[in-house]
Amino acid sequence: MSKHLVHSFGFLLPLAAFGASAATITGESAWKEIDAAQHGNLDAMLEIVATTTPLHQVRTSRSAEDLVEVLHDAGRFAELGLTVEEGRRLVNAVYRRLDLPLEGRVAREPGLKPATDVGTAPGSQTEALFRAATEIEPLAGVLFRWPYDWAGMRIRYAEMIDALTGSGATLYVWTDTQAQQDAAKSYLADQGVSDEDVRWVIDDTQTVWIRDYGPNFLHEVGGDGWGIADFHYYNSRPEDDNTPLFVAGATGVPVMNRQTGAHVVYTEGGNLNHDGLGTVVYSQRTYANNPGVAHEEIDRRIRGAFSATQSLVPEDPTLDGTGHVDMFTKIVSPTDILVAQYDSNERDYQILEDAATLFAGSVNGAGDPWNVTRIWQPDVYYVFFIFPVVRTYTNSLIVNDDVILPVYNIPYDDTAISIYQSLLPGKTIHPIDARVIIESAGAWHCVTMEYADPTNPD
Repeated sequence: MSKHLVHSFGFLLPLAAFGASAATITGESAWKEIDAAQHGNLDAMLEIVATTTPLHQVRTSRSAEDLVEVLHDAGRFAELGLTVEEGRRLVNAVYRRLDLPLEGRVAREPGLKPATDVGTAPGSQTEALFRAATEIEPLAGVLFRWPYDWAGMRIRYAEMIDALTGSGATLYVWTDTQAQQDAAKSYLADQGVSDEDVRWVIDDTQTVWIRDYGPNFLHEVGGDGWGIADFHYYNSRPEDDNTPLFVAGATGVPVMNRQTGAHVVYTEGGNLNHDGLGTVVYSQRTYANNPGVAHEEIDRRIRGAFSATQSLVPEDPTLDGTGHVDMFTKIVSPTDILVAQYDSNERDYQILEDAATLFAGSVNGAGDPWNVTRIWQPDVYYVFFIFPVVRTYTNSLIVNDDVILPVYNIPYDDTAISIYQSLLPGKTIHPIDARVIIESAGAWHCVTMEYADPTNPD
């Protein structure tokens, strides 16, 4: 596989006829055609939900009832020709079909998970020695979890590994078993992709979203050591949740524990971003996911884990099920940030305008103003009638002189590539088709986690 291969974009999965066996449907045009054909016919919609292949490893922090409220406010049920009660029945059916808990992603109760509590007291000497590592500094490694349980993603992972071979970063690739590892090696070889920069890791996980559950890496301030911040993850994926402690146990590095005790924070890696200078960015969804804890206390606990001096907390778009900042913002340098932009008729237009205003009126951790660049996002469409698909160009990954960029086979892809080239001159932009993975509410930043090189602390 050549790094310069121009990929053919088309429907990756055909629209099959409905029948006894599950049909696979993907893509904006396919779902919009079905929306129009079944308008007002709840029974037909429920039949399609029941006979369509589910999405893989869907991400959302919303309960079914929360989504009902969001969709009602957005006018989605009216668009479908349904009453609110019919919409509720449809939402519940989709949640069951996609194996999503009706009550949402519930965090573990404090104290359920044992953890090594190292340097967790706010203001302690140990905590003050570490800061957040970022992808905008030299990277030593990138973590992936191989999609052994998601066949359609393997070609995209092969493309990412091919693009990042020779980037200067070691590519750590997780599998659960040796057999899965052997199959992954064979797949890469069949695609003509070298694994010379890959270091294979065997450890149990449940999903590909290693950004959300993987270790948040920390730099030792004034030194070349490193540590890990371990945040509270939800109950239904305990093996994913154990990944930071697996890495800490294998390497012997200190852990900034936010899983137990008085410092618990439920959050995910996609909802944490840093400038490397003391600013941590996360969305207001973090407050909703930590009920009963004052916002100021949540801010203090998060900043304490990263020795951060300030939090910037924009509102998250209502139709995005994750609420993650990497779905609508991207720090590309200590002073440059991308902020997504919708057309003015889109539901979340004003939320993104407010986010841009927030950053334009703020400074980074060094006190310098942000340069805000806007990047358009395509209109939201819906799969399974009610699950919003939020296509994003900010969900990219910067690895030294290479950038992995999600694209969607639309004309604006070229503009997005040009924006990245102008902001990151000298770097190679690798556009990779994200049309399938985005329907599960994530893209290439979501399935990777970078490891900054602690020998380059500045």
